[in-house]
Amino acid sequence: MNKFVIKLSILILVFPFLNLFFTVISDIDSTDKNKEITISDIFEAGTTGKFQLIENYFERKFPLRNWLIQKYNYFVWFVLDSSPKRRVVKGNDNWIFVFLGNNGLGGRDSSFDEKEFWEYRHGLDRINNFCVKNHIHFYTAVVPEKFNIYSEYLKPQHNATIKRDKYFRIYADTVLNLRKTVFFHKELFEAKAENQVYYKTDTHWNNKGAFLASKKLISVINRDFPSVPNLSERDFDVFYRESAGKDLGDFLSLSKYLKDEEYIYIPKKRISDRVNKLKILVIHDSYFYSMKPFFDLSFSQVDSFNFVQNENVEPLIELLKNKPDIVLFVTLERHIGDYDRRIYKIF
Repeated sequence: MNKFVIKLSILILVFPFLNLFFTVISDIDSTDKNKEITISDIFEAGTTGKFQLIENYFERKFPLRNWLIQKYNYFVWFVLDSSPKRRVVKGNDNWIFVFLGNNGLGGRDSSFDEKEFWEYRHGLDRINNFCVKNHIHFYTAVVPEKFNIYSEYLKPQHNATIKRDKYFRIYADTVLNLRKTVFFHKELFEAKAENQVYYKTDTHWNNKGAFLASKKLISVINRDFPSVPNLSERDFDVFYRESAGKDLGDFLSLSKYLKDEEYIYIPKKRISDRVNKLKILVIHDSYFYSMKPFFDLSFSQVDSFNFVQNENVEPLIELLKNKPDIVLFVTLERHIGDYDRRIYKIF
């Protein structure tokens, strides 16, 4: 019996190393979006980096690692009716919410911070002053988190622990002080009664929400630039379809077990039919990606800079040298007082 236990223990210890190189047991595809680690990466890394890469490589290649993770997550999600990830919350009807705040409570603190807000306001003033000096029109917008538009899908125990007054406090101050920041919650609240405007299983709004936001922003720009045509849904063929789970479903390795809804907008007019020659520079986060096709239809040139993904602001400085007619700064509420600080220093 003792020999059997010893042999089994050795096999358990040795087999992962064998599988590392020979893939005796295959696994399901990983949902990890990080770059695949290769043997050449390990050889080219420094001494400390080699050990870290080997550890990461071994962890990813462990026998049935992804399969085991998926089955564990499935059990927690569908059987225990909970979430295997602290910052990802399961709502009602399989709505998924992500909390990535930096103020504690497992990212669930999206409360208004006076100091962060004043930094944001002063930052906007700096951008605006730069634009006025260079004869550029400046616009700014704030995007609400999904949990502020679909809070009814949060379970009571989560709703009670989430601090989420940041967006609406910023909105109230903007209205009180007659500032010109654009907000989207009214349009999203009105539209969601008929159509889903955020993905259930993604961090972002869907194309319906992106269209509504683009329509509002472009209508504001149209007041100063009448040659920019207002968006109308009549100018698109809109198709609806069900899809598998989106990025949060992938994060949980459960996308094939989850369902979502999406809208596809096909423009009836060609891009070459645009009537203006305006250049717009958009400083944005990932929420703008689904908006960009609508902006491409409305402007001669759309340049963009993702201030969340890019720590290096030199490309933004170069884009500003191209003399855009318009600068638009659009950000998710979460990034105010965080990533937005990167860009204020260049103005």
